[in-house]
Amino acid sequence: MDKRILFVSESQNFLVTAMIKNLQDARFEVITSQPDIVEIQLKENLPDIYIVYLEGDLNSFNGTLKYLKKLLTEEGKDRVLYLIGSQLEVSSAYEIIPKALVSAAFMRPVNMTEVIARLNTLILDEEGSDGKKKILVVDDDGIMLRSMNNWLSKKYDVYLANSGLNAISLLAQKHVDLILLDYEMPVASGLQVFEMIKAEPKTAGIPVIFLTAKDDKETVMKVLAAKPEKYLLKTMEPEALVKSVDDFFKGK
Repeated sequence: MDKRILFVSESQNFLVTAMIKNLQDARFEVITSQPDIVEIQLKENLPDIYIVYLEGDLNSFNGTLKYLKKLLTEEGKDRVLYLIGSQLEVSSAYEIIPKALVSAAFMRPVNMTEVIARLNTLILDEEGSDGKKKILVVDDDGIMLRSMNNWLSKKYDVYLANSGLNAISLLAQKHVDLILLDYEMPVASGLQVFEMIKAEPKTAGIPVIFLTAKDDKETVMKVLAAKPEKYLLKTMEPEALVKSVDDFFKGK
């Protein structure tokens, strides 16, 4: 992901101009647009980072937010959206575009240092992976998470989530190549999280491998009924588990 931003605002007032200058001083290329679908569509080589500054007539943003929602959920693309506005304006935007698709929302008066820090973290995450595959491990057991991170991080970029809701939130901001998902979790079970992942166009194509501590026939049949890519037993030796992940990627 490069340092190019589409900045959408209804007017180029003093605050907007100052924000754009802050972004440019941080070496981001900023492409500006009115909240107008046609104007956005006509721009060549559209960036993958969108910032929408909500102010004025919020109805004028509805079409743009719907169009950006379409871009954010396009399969195979890794795009991000930031919103800037008041609490009421941001809440109104969530009625058009799901909160899960918004990487961050900043309340006015906005702290541009915070915005730029988030952007730089995003760019570093994308550029610092050295082509490694990205794996999200979801498990409510902290010891298991740390173990999986130790086993896998030598070969892969590993993200950790200790609940299904945290996993969904992370997936709204990060693209991953594989999800290792604990089947038995409280609050939102692995199966429920799996269904949420497959229901969202942006994440539906991400392969999921279930992790389970049980290998009895009844549990295995329930796991397989969900039709994940496969399942792995938590009781496997670390070397065998890592090899299973390696073999999965080799087969792709």
